[in-house]
Amino acid sequence: MNKLWGFIVAYFLRWFPHGLEPGLRRIGNPGPESPVLVSGNFSLTLKRLIRSLVGQDLWLLVANSRGINVWCAAVGGMFTHHNVIAAIKTSGLADQVRHREVILPQLCAAGMDVKAIREEAGFQVRFGPVRAEDLPAYLAQGKKKTDAMSRFRFDLRHRLDMLLSNNTMFYLIVAIPLAIFWPHRLLAFTLLFWAAAFYLYLLFPYLPGKTGWSRSLYSALAVVLAIPAADFFRAGQPFLHYGWMIAVVLVFSTVGFDAAGILAAMPSDAEAFLHRLGIKRLGSLLQEKTLGRVALDREKCRGDMICYSICPVGVFGELDPDKKITLPWQNACFACGACVKQCPHDALSLQPRP
Repeated sequence: MNKLWGFIVAYFLRWFPHGLEPGLRRIGNPGPESPVLVSGNFSLTLKRLIRSLVGQDLWLLVANSRGINVWCAAVGGMFTHHNVIAAIKTSGLADQVRHREVILPQLCAAGMDVKAIREEAGFQVRFGPVRAEDLPAYLAQGKKKTDAMSRFRFDLRHRLDMLLSNNTMFYLIVAIPLAIFWPHRLLAFTLLFWAAAFYLYLLFPYLPGKTGWSRSLYSALAVVLAIPAADFFRAGQPFLHYGWMIAVVLVFSTVGFDAAGILAAMPSDAEAFLHRLGIKRLGSLLQEKTLGRVALDREKCRGDMICYSICPVGVFGELDPDKKITLPWQNACFACGACVKQCPHDALSLQPRP
C-alpha cells in the first residue's frame, strides 16, 4: 500500500519533490571493474532507471537531488557537483571499485563542475545518454553515445507521460471545491478540463502559433467562437452559455501555462512571464536560471565538440572549416545551460534573444 501511495504522489503530483534514500546500490552482481552510474533520488525516475537496468551488473550511486528529477534540479542549482562529491565520499565507492570513473545523466550537465568532481573526489566524469532505456546499449558499445542517445524526444510518448502527471494537481484544485459546494458542475468541468488537456498535449506540435501560450489561446478561441455560434443557431441567443466561454479560456490557459517548456523544444512562456514579474524562484516549482539562447565566442572555441554531445535538443552542428562549432539551430535553444557549464574554454554563453 505504501508503494502504491508513493507512486501516486510521485507520478500524479510530480510538481512536488518525492525522494528516496541516497546511497550506493548494487544492480545485478557488480565487481570492482563494473561501471558506476549516478542518479538523483527522485523516486519515479529512480524506479524507472532500475527497471531499465535489469540484466546489467553495475553500481548505482544515488545522490541527493532533493527529490526532484535531475534535469530540473540541475538547472535550478539543486543538484550539482557538490551532491555528487558528497555521495562518492559518504558511500565508500572508492573502496568498491578499482577504476575512477562515474557516468552521470546527461541532463544534469548544467549543474556539474566535472573538474571539481575529479579534484575533490578523484573520479573522472562521463555523461551518459538522455534516456535510461538507452543505457544497456550505451554500455554495450563501449560507453559511446549516438546522436539519438544525446537528444531528448518531445514525442507522443513523452507528452502522454506528462499529461496526467502535470495536470492532476490543477484539476484537483478546482474539482475538490466543486465536489463539495457545486457537485452538479463537477462532471461538466471534468469533461472540459481533460478534453482540453488531451487536445493540447496530444496535438501540441501541430497547433498554430509560435509560442505555447499562442497555441493555447488559438485553441481556446476556436472553442469559444463555436459555443455562441451553436447557441445562436439552436436558441437564437449567442451568449446563452457565456459562463462556459469564460471557463474554456481559463481551462486552456491553465493547461497550457507551461506547455512550451514541457511539451516541446521551445523557451518556457511561464518562466519568461514570471521573470518579467520579478519572480525568479518559487520553491521546487521554479528555479532561478538565465533566460535567452546560447551564443558562441569563435575566438575561444577549440572544436572540442563537448557541447554537441550534451545538448539535449541538437542546437549545434558539425565543425566548420576553421574547426569551430556551428549553431545551425540556435533558435531551438531553451537555455538549459549545459553547454555553457561544460565548455572547457568558456566559448559559450547565454544571451538575450533578439
